Amino acid sequence: MRTWIACAGWLCVVSLGQAQEHAPPPAVPAQLQSASVPPATDTMPAPLAPVTPAAPPPQTVTITASSDAKAPRVRFTAYRESYLTARKVWQVSSGSVVMALRLIPAKLSATIDDVRVALQGNGAPMPIKVSDGGVFVVPLNDDIAAQDGTFLVNKGRGELTANIVLQPAVARDAWNVTRVGQVLRDARRAVRAITPWYKRPFASDVQSLAFCAAERGSALQLMDGEQLIATLPMNEAAVNDINQPVFCKIFDGEDKYPGHYRVVMPEQATVLLL
Repeated sequence: MRTWIACAGWLCVVSLGQAQEHAPPPAVPAQLQSASVPPATDTMPAPLAPVTPAAPPPQTVTITASSDAKAPRVRFTAYRESYLTARKVWQVSSGSVVMALRLIPAKLSATIDDVRVALQGNGAPMPIKVSDGGVFVVPLNDDIAAQDGTFLVNKGRGELTANIVLQPAVARDAWNVTRVGQVLRDARRAVRAITPWYKRPFASDVQSLAFCAAERGSALQLMDGEQLIATLPMNEAAVNDINQPVFCKIFDGEDKYPGHYRVVMPEQATVLLL
């Protein structure tokens, strides 16, 4: 689910370079270049001593530390507000839905592909995993919330804003038709729980749950035990949480398949709330 949730965006805010030089081969002295070969003799020449090859010149390696490798240090937003909302989503959905934040550039100069996030409490900053496109799940940490923790980013102040995204929290191998309908109902309850009453008339609800892939041609499998019941093409166009086009098999919760049928998705597929 993308930016339709009634949530004003929160404004906030090694590389290795290697150079190596090889010394040129030593010049041959002119007197040696002009020396004549001694005349041949009838005596057997003494065996030559083995020649040990000269050691190659040492390589020079320059390592340059990039400023992007530094830990996030710029305050993005307070943690407690996000924590309270994420905890409500988790409680209302019985753990089947989680809340994430999608980072969005607030300035033309801002970029997302290299963004890093950390959660700072009284101790050392805790790195937060950020997916492609700048989306990260809000962790539930009671201690840091009580410490008035802060999200830190490796961007300038005011470069980023954020929107709420809801994501299913079901293991890839735990989907079946019953679970699809249950997650849809849980997600709808979560939206109502975190949307202020005065914004509910303008907020869109979760309409469907989709299994999606980046390219057309993938398919889901419905399995009854080890028996393949149906192959469902993933060819319905949609956009994912970062507004990229994807192709999906979409469920609206009213599907008539038996609830115990397992849903087996391709390896690269993702699950979205639309």
